[in-house]
Parts: sequence; structure tokens; C-alpha cells
Amino acid sequence: MKTEKVLDIIKKLSLNRAPSGLEKQRGETFKEAIESIINKKGFRIKNDALGNYYLKIKGKNAKQKIAILAHLDEIGGTIRKIKDNGRLEFSKRGGYEARWLISKEIQILNTEGKWIKGVICGRSTHSTPEKLRVKEKIDVYDLEIYVGAETEEAIKNTYKLHVGAPFVFSGQVDLLNSDYNEDIIKGFSMDNLAALTSLIVLTDMIMNDLINGYNSSKINADLYIVATTREEIGTEGAFYFIKNHPVDKVIGIDIGIVENAPGTVHSNLSLNKGPVIVWQEARGKGILDYNYCKELMMVAEMTNIEYQNGVFEYYGSDAGKAQKWLGIPAVLIGVPTMFSHNVPELSSLNQISNTAKLLLNYLKSL
Repeated sequence: MKTEKVLDIIKKLSLNRAPSGLEKQRGETFKEAIESIINKKGFRIKNDALGNYYLKIKGKNAKQKIAILAHLDEIGGTIRKIKDNGRLEFSKRGGYEARWLISKEIQILNTEGKWIKGVICGRSTHSTPEKLRVKEKIDVYDLEIYVGAETEEAIKNTYKLHVGAPFVFSGQVDLLNSDYNEDIIKGFSMDNLAALTSLIVLTDMIMNDLINGYNSSKINADLYIVATTREEIGTEGAFYFIKNHPVDKVIGIDIGIVENAPGTVHSNLSLNKGPVIVWQEARGKGILDYNYCKELMMVAEMTNIEYQNGVFEYYGSDAGKAQKWLGIPAVLIGVPTMFSHNVPELSSLNQISNTAKLLLNYLKSL
């Protein structure tokens, strides 16, 4: 698939926001993308009670079932309190630090289904004494959101906002510097738009390379292509899907953490040196299947796909939870991404495609 098409897919996915628990609109965009790929091939994409979208591809003399997962949802927040002066207090929806939130633009979903613009308040430098300027620790509970209202009544009756309303971070997904680089993309929710796009690209490759004339694949495994919900708040969607669709192996596609800032813990990864095979996560409490990871590594080397190896400390995934809590052999592959769980994040169109190529070659090896 051409780079321009990959960019088009990720931009279309980004148009529908997906705070955890409200992934349906992005899920429908995912469904449309998959349906355009499987057109007239006899397959059908479905969704379940927890909002997961999935496609089943039967294998030739299938001896195993494999689920390939990428999640739909993104980080955001939830309105926790409406103050008399019209300011809003909030809680996190997913995990992130508060230090980068000052003056960030957000969008809050009101009761009429409209996204209301707001700004996370920050003290002006012109009004802040030196001793407060050097304060490093900022807590979410110290922050407020301003939408333009001056009273609690206006928030409720004019803006139609309420305690419990979800919000997401504003922005736009596009090339970082299109005149100089046609690979690096920036925007909110690269976690997990990049991986979700890679799952769509992989499905396209499967349809072109692995489907026979009988609407089944040429490999001896049934495949589930799954866009999961609620990953950022505990991988609930993946857990629900696998409990209801028992499989023998799980492949998770997510982000690979590219980081080199002083004081950080990382695996010295690069944005442009290939997809990341993740061996361990969650401070040593999430161990991916060693032999399964090794298989992916060998496939990458035999098919001349550049790859990277990663261990992520402050990170959890659908694949890791399937391995840990359900005992299903799982492997995780990450699309290299910088500044994750900040806004904006950066990723790579080429590595979105290379991640899909590596997984296609793995499936062919079966």
C-alpha cells in the first residue's frame, strides 16, 4: 500500500474521537476501511457487546486460531466537578502525567453529542512568583478547565455539560513537515491510531496475498482481525473478546516507545529503524512469550525486514494481559512512536507499513 494511502487511512480514523468506553464512531470508520478491503470477498466484519470490531478469516485445514489485536481508544479525561465560577475539575481517563497539561486545548462531549472546546488553565508567568514557577510536581487535581462560562448554571444549561462528561485532547493528524519529510506524522492519539492503521494495512495484505478462491486463507490457522475497546483503562475489550472467542495465540499491535530524554528508562529505539518486538512490559510483570517473540525475530531476519527489540517498563498492552491473565501465548509488536501519552505524539508511515509486512511474513511462515 502506498504511503499516501496509509496517511489517508490514519487521518480518516482520527476524525472520529475515541475516549475509552466511547469508541463506536472510530470503530465504524475502522469497519468501513475493512469493508472496502474485503469487498465482494465473502467476509463480514462484526462487533460485540463491549464494542470490539472483528473479522474472522478461516484457514485451510486450520489447526490453530490466532487473534491479531489493535485498540481503538485514546487517552483523555472525565469531568469530575462543576464549580460555581464555571470552571471544571477533572479526572484522567487512561494514564498520563499532569506536567504537560497546562494550556492544552481539549474537547468535551456534551449531552447533545457536540464537542465543546476548552482550555486547561495555567497561571500566567506575569502573575506567578519565582518560588511557584520552579514547582515541578503538578497534579491533575490542581488543574481546572475553562470553556468560556462564568457560572455553574451556564455550564449545565448553555453548554450542556455534566459531571461524567468525557473529553479528549485537541489537535490534528498530519505530516510533521510535508515539504521536507513524507514519513513522520504528528498528532493526538498516535497511540493507537498508528497501530490501528497497521492492522488495516495488514488486512489489505492478507486479502491480496493469502486468500484463495474459496474465501479462506492459504495458511493453516483461523485468523481474527480485532479492533479492541477500553485498552487504555485496563484492556477490557481484548479480555472480553478472547474469553468469548478462545484462541491459541495472540498478536498485539501497539506503539513502540522511542525515548532518549535524560532520566528516562528506555531501550534506545529509533523512529525509523523498524518495528519493535516487545519482550517484556509492566516493570517485569508482563512477560511476552519468549519463543513466539523469537519466531518473529527470525522471520524478520529471513525476510530482510529491519526490526528492533524492546523492553518497556511503564507500559501495558492487550497482548501482555492475554499472556498474563488468560495464559495464552502472546507477542507484541510496536510501531515506533515518540512522546507517547503526550500531545502531540510522533510516528512513522513507513514503520506502520513495515509492521504489517513483518506480520504478513510471519503468517506466511505458518
